[in-house]
Amino acid sequence: MFELKYIKEKLMTASAVLLSAAALNVQATATYDPASGIVDLPVVEVLSGGTSAFYNAQLQLIGNELQLISANSIAATTGQRNVFDSDTSSVHVASVTVGTDSFYAKLKLVPGSNPMSFTVDQLTTNTFQGCPGFAQQGPTENSCILSGEITSNITLTKNIAWLLQGPVFIGGDNALSATLTINPGTRIIGIGGQGDQAAYLWIRRGSRIMAEGTPDNPIVMTGPNEVAAGEWGGLLISGNAPVNGCNEGVPVCEVPFEAIVSELYGGNNPADNSGVIKYTQIRFAGTAVRPDEELNGFTLNGVGSGTLIDYVQVHEGLDDGIELFGGTAQMKHLVITNAQDDSLDWSNGWQGRVQFALIKQAATIGDRGIEADNNERDQDSLPRAQPILSNLTIIGRTGDSATQGVLLRRGTGANIWNSVITGSPTCLMIDGERTFANAGAPGSLSGGLTIQNSFVNCASNFADGEGAAFTTSDWFLSQSENQTGDPLLNGYLPASGSPLTLGGAAVNDPFFSVVDYVGAFRDENDDWTREWTFNLN
Repeated sequence: MFELKYIKEKLMTASAVLLSAAALNVQATATYDPASGIVDLPVVEVLSGGTSAFYNAQLQLIGNELQLISANSIAATTGQRNVFDSDTSSVHVASVTVGTDSFYAKLKLVPGSNPMSFTVDQLTTNTFQGCPGFAQQGPTENSCILSGEITSNITLTKNIAWLLQGPVFIGGDNALSATLTINPGTRIIGIGGQGDQAAYLWIRRGSRIMAEGTPDNPIVMTGPNEVAAGEWGGLLISGNAPVNGCNEGVPVCEVPFEAIVSELYGGNNPADNSGVIKYTQIRFAGTAVRPDEELNGFTLNGVGSGTLIDYVQVHEGLDDGIELFGGTAQMKHLVITNAQDDSLDWSNGWQGRVQFALIKQAATIGDRGIEADNNERDQDSLPRAQPILSNLTIIGRTGDSATQGVLLRRGTGANIWNSVITGSPTCLMIDGERTFANAGAPGSLSGGLTIQNSFVNCASNFADGEGAAFTTSDWFLSQSENQTGDPLLNGYLPASGSPLTLGGAAVNDPFFSVVDYVGAFRDENDDWTREWTFNLN
């Protein structure tokens, strides 16, 4: 990384041009007037709350800050561009040319500045200049190897192909904490190793991952061949949010991860912050670490609500796509494709949130769209799993081994809103005496297990598991604005005239965007998966 001090020393006369270019579309021509210090900004994309807007603007260089002096709305553009992400108050610039050198630049909004001003947060050369001290030279050109435990802050840049050789742990367990920063467009590849020495990336309790991709430069985590599930282990995060599964009276519940029992997760901080993951693909993961114990594409162990997870795709995982073990993790804009087991799986008391998720199974393999448990060993263990989920589009598959779109079992709770389930042999199934007991009864529901403003369309819409105190059909149809029948999907998007475009309801929870539609997409023109996903569009 090139520090700002270095740039000032070496490029004093070019510093104004460098700073001004950092807010420009790299395919457009920037103009800078040294006399006035004004920079014309042809294109700036602003991401905010799931929406995108485009502007041209002017900034004025004042000291070491760029101050916004005008902004005008323009038509949307595609291709390589620069992005202001309101969630992280960051401007990401893929390429800034200074003389003969090219840099990635990241600007940070000055909090409370009026007019808006930005400082340079990061400046990194786009040219490979060897492996940093925390990595070893890789076997191929421009590659570097990561391995073992890393207990200092590090940054992974897009000018290097990063190879995970065996397990890579960020930080100790609530000790020697570290932050892993991953720049937009960076590629991470898990290579080699078998069993518990397979390649995977694990963010331990107390440490953070700052993976900030952009729509035009998503971060990619994948296997070496990219042809089959299970080529590497996947991404795992352990946090300090509450989980269940401990004996009664234990003041702080900490439990071992089921596949690698030496790793603990859980704590007493619901708002625990493990960092940021945005515009990130996790592909071909899920290798087996022990017999019948595969890793998932993306595993969240006791992850807290302070963690920002938005625009994440998990593709072609050998086990589950995303699995949550307790915690309070909140996620938006998820794409889970071709998971060979369940697409979204939870247990151990997860009490998080999800809005806008596309779950799409492969034609010939995959278990359930959602498999939901409270706790397998103690189905009434507290805190009870009760996530709130809204705007899911679950597209299942048929065939001899196909099962349910959604299975609610083992004492789980859930509050499901504005969702469509289709394509599976059975759409919805409730199973287990404790699950039924937690729900209450149709007409007198407890609030612990609900679904409303939702749509099902399967060969058999409902099935009842063991211990049924009522029918899943009565449970579904007794609640507000639920429907059965053809949702009129064109692929995964609502076709013109689809009943999904009407009938949604606002969720009374500040995490959720207010919507009036059912499913992950407002209509046929609202495809938020475009550009940043893999093998979908």
